Amino acid sequence: MGRQEGYRTKNRQQILEFLKIKKNCSVSVSEIKENMKENGCDVNLSTIYRYMDKLVEEGSVMKYISKKGEKAGFQYVEPEDNCHCHLHLQCVKCGQIIHLSGCFMDKIQIYVEKDYGFTIQCDSSILYGICQNCKGK
Repeated sequence: MGRQEGYRTKNRQQILEFLKIKKNCSVSVSEIKENMKENGCDVNLSTIYRYMDKLVEEGSVMKYISKKGEKAGFQYVEPEDNCHCHLHLQCVKCGQIIHLSGCFMDKIQIYVEKDYGFTIQCDSSILYGICQNCKGK
């Protein structure tokens, strides 16, 4: 899944910059639209959805479906993050996303495969809970 520069408009650049700024969180299309509006760009939702689908397809963005299936969230992914190889933790209060990587991932994948015969696909896999910062509030 290589990243391609492709056709970049001002709106697309602004969306991508917003995603990069919020890369530690999952953002919704409505949040993207609100940010665009605040910055003087009135872009319709279908344009944002199409661009998000393109970014997901090229691997620049991960798409998460909310735990209730109500709306999708999107997160910018740095190429070196290897997000397709590990699970993610998301705080239900602040939306922070933590990459769960390292030897734990190897252990859980081996355990699940051995005991359940199940292969974990980490693309868009997320575990929900409350982060350390929100616990203290």
